[in-house]
Amino acid sequence: MSEAAASTRSNPQPEAFQAERAELQAVLQSEAFQRAPALGLVLTYICEKYFAGSAEQIKEYNIAVEALGRPASFDQKRDSIVRVEAHRLRKRLKEYYESEGRNHAIQIELPLGAYVPRFHRLASPSIAEAERAHPADRTAQPDTPQPRRSRRTLWLAVAAAVLILASGAALFLWQRSPARARDAGAQPPSQPVNLAAAATVGEIRIAAGSAESIRDSDGLVWYSDRYFKGGKAASEPTLDVAGTLTPALFRTWREGQFRYDIPLKAGAYEVTLWFAEPVLRSGADNVRTFRIWINGAPVLEEFDIMTEAGAGQVVVARTWKDITPAADGFLHLAFTPLGGSPLLSALSVVPGTPGRLRPIRIAAREQPYTDSSGYMWSSDRFFFGGKLVKRIEPIQGTADPELYRGERYGRLTYTIPVPPDSTYTAIFHFAETWFGSRAGGGGAGSRLFDILCNGVLLERELDVYREAGGAFRALRKAYRGLRPTPNGKLSLQLVPGRNYAFLNALEILDEERARPAGRPRK
Repeated sequence: MSEAAASTRSNPQPEAFQAERAELQAVLQSEAFQRAPALGLVLTYICEKYFAGSAEQIKEYNIAVEALGRPASFDQKRDSIVRVEAHRLRKRLKEYYESEGRNHAIQIELPLGAYVPRFHRLASPSIAEAERAHPADRTAQPDTPQPRRSRRTLWLAVAAAVLILASGAALFLWQRSPARARDAGAQPPSQPVNLAAAATVGEIRIAAGSAESIRDSDGLVWYSDRYFKGGKAASEPTLDVAGTLTPALFRTWREGQFRYDIPLKAGAYEVTLWFAEPVLRSGADNVRTFRIWINGAPVLEEFDIMTEAGAGQVVVARTWKDITPAADGFLHLAFTPLGGSPLLSALSVVPGTPGRLRPIRIAAREQPYTDSSGYMWSSDRFFFGGKLVKRIEPIQGTADPELYRGERYGRLTYTIPVPPDSTYTAIFHFAETWFGSRAGGGGAGSRLFDILCNGVLLERELDVYREAGGAFRALRKAYRGLRPTPNGKLSLQLVPGRNYAFLNALEILDEERARPAGRPRK
């Protein structure tokens, strides 16, 4: 690689690195690094430390704990994760600068045997390009200025200048944005937005505290922890929580005073935060209370995971709709302590429908299902109690018999997180496959159970066999005008009366009318 100089100053000034920051941003946004989020985390960490004049802190242990989310007990003699990722990073950078980034005026290198990055400035983009394209035509004085520059070279120079100016302008605007001013006044954790690491996204799921991505029971990927500032990563590899088919998602978490600054495209989003108290405690209300902020405004004043879930090691979630990025293009989430340390297990940000929550469809099965209308039903979630089983009998009276292959039975509660400012319709799907069959015997009156929403009776002694007209027949029961609790919950209970209650699938529909994007709610 031809170079004019390598930036290796011992005490660099942050304001002197606008071009280097722009190059880092270009690398992170490349396809090669979008497909390798862990490498992006390592590269961002070592470069930001270098820009801040803290190159002496770029050590294997710090990279493991602060960039990759390893616990404070990390032992580099036993765990080679940093060395492995550094090897991959060197290889990926080499490939990048041999292809997509071959004409960049600044190129990033991670030297062998070291973790401090180097920023090489090429003598001239046109010369570098010529050397690669025509190595046999190189003269004895490759650094001699060329009398005429190609249009391509001029375009590259202009583009580089625009990129540098845009990065500086974005940083200037963010520092003076109203959202940042509100954050400072409300005193959530301070967070200098890392523009170099910001890659605009439209949908993201993050496993808080995790150094690795996790694939859930629906096949969706929850990325390793990113976009955070503050707090610490914690984990318990054997933790088994109730209410999820993906317990691995709740075996890591971020704890302390922390925040997330997530770059988003313009639009309306649904934000869901997921929690699970990792310790089984009795009488532990008010042990862990904290405040949650979205874009500088408090949305939960005294959040208590144990009180919300009713027990430790139980999944609980909170959902908000109509969330838009702040003026700087970021979604800012902050967690500040009141009594005890804030904790977050996971978060998801997905595009929403302005004014209305997207339909929630849950099938009591281990895999997701796409029905005949093209609607996607997630695998079982938000449940407490009961047992999940498979049914193989063919079901009549429905275009989607496969929806009834799974069943949860017992004493059941489904606690669905919804925004509290609307009313909802809950649709239950049943098919009796035991009573009235050759194996189960009986028939009408053999299974009776009640359905309640937030303690209010919706149905007394439901007899699925009788209402459906026999066994192996689909039954759909809809209940409208359901109001959530003030803390945004629809707690749907199926209480056994005679034999077990059961459920095959559940839908939650927001009754609020959707409104055109950009139109405020009256």
